[in-house]
Amino acid sequence: MNSLWPIVIGGVLPAIFWGIAAIFQKQSAMYATGSAVYLIVFGAACALAGLVAALIWRPAPWSIEGLGFAATAGACFALGTGLISFALFAYGVPVSKLAPIWSCNVLVTLAIGALYLGEASEINTLKLAAGTLLILSGALLVNSA
Repeated sequence: MNSLWPIVIGGVLPAIFWGIAAIFQKQSAMYATGSAVYLIVFGAACALAGLVAALIWRPAPWSIEGLGFAATAGACFALGTGLISFALFAYGVPVSKLAPIWSCNVLVTLAIGALYLGEASEINTLKLAAGTLLILSGALLVNSA
């Protein structure tokens, strides 16, 4: 039972929160908030959440390298989020059409984790191929609904 909690905490709950966040991102675009302003407010909310987390959990030790990786992750997340916001605002595309596509990000994470982090030895290639096929098929099916 203890091994289930990390999956709930690090997988299920983020999926729920990110799904809800996408709805509010669409609402923001519908109420004429451009992607630049959206990113500023979104970033401020993330910074506030980080401050609260630091007060609750007490900051762990940090390094310059770790801060660099965190900044790079933030920049990548901001670019992706900004592009989503731009597409929602400028083109009025339904969030239900974009979400299945951007949810394929797990495939990018898997590929980079396997190549860059050396996690390839932990991957069952047959299951990975089947899962990739299911993810892509699911994204196409949901997108065309």
